[in-house]
Amino acid sequence: MEMSAILIVIFSALLHAGWNILGKSNQGSGSSFFLSSGFAAAMILTPYLIWYIHTVGLSNIPSGFWKLLFLSGICQIVYLIGLGVAYKQADIGVIYPMARALPVLMVGVGTMALGYALSINQWLGFGLITFGCLLVPLKHFHDLRLKAYLNLGVLWALIAAVGTTGYSIIDKESLLLLEVMSTPVITNKHSSIFYLGMQFWAIVTPLALWLLLTNQGVEFKNAWLLRKKATAAGMMMAATYGLVLFAMTMTENVSLVVALRQVSIIFGVVMGIYFLNEKWHITRGVGVTLILSGLVISLI
Repeated sequence: MEMSAILIVIFSALLHAGWNILGKSNQGSGSSFFLSSGFAAAMILTPYLIWYIHTVGLSNIPSGFWKLLFLSGICQIVYLIGLGVAYKQADIGVIYPMARALPVLMVGVGTMALGYALSINQWLGFGLITFGCLLVPLKHFHDLRLKAYLNLGVLWALIAAVGTTGYSIIDKESLLLLEVMSTPVITNKHSSIFYLGMQFWAIVTPLALWLLLTNQGVEFKNAWLLRKKATAAGMMMAATYGLVLFAMTMTENVSLVVALRQVSIIFGVVMGIYFLNEKWHITRGVGVTLILSGLVISLI
């Protein structure tokens, strides 16, 4: 993995932890917050989308791309709603590591199924990351048993992890379809930003329709009330994942990008303690150390 890609992903991880702090501290539901933040990001990127489509031509975009975009949007909704509900059940220091690191093994398995190769070091690193995440939510080492994870917060974190796994694999395949249109004018960087903007519309459109069909009109009112904080979060979300998408175009195996993104877990735990007054336990320290070790080993 190129050093430039590594630095890009690490910076995006810092931004990712930041908007999760905003998500944790908001007073509305997960649906209203992510509807507002996603719509803000989509609107900001819309002029760029118009330019990109006008430049490459709508008919030149592969039809398979739109199908993958739709599926990615659904997976993003699963992730965002799962994360929002999970934050109502437990500390960010518990939920954030679970939701972010569980996809490491899941994406590893998924990419292998698609024909990508993973080394022994990478599997060892992925395993350490996952085990570290099992320790982070605990207050004591003797709490490391199945019962400690049988709660609604962890369940919703698992649902969020499934969504992350889905969109991570799909997004890499979508970007590969857009690569065929690369020219001196339209580079992979331009296509990454285009995909980012389209993805936000793929998130907010079905989410808004679902809220309307289920008579949850109050969520739109709540989304408006949250617009200032949600707009800031939406801009951070856009910057975060835009960098990740660009890094994906620089890396053949998306599982390495997903693994490296988990440095955001360390940022998330520290921010949760500093900004939200969440507690620090020695188990969290050991868990963070294992996660960091796993990241280093998987990238060797």
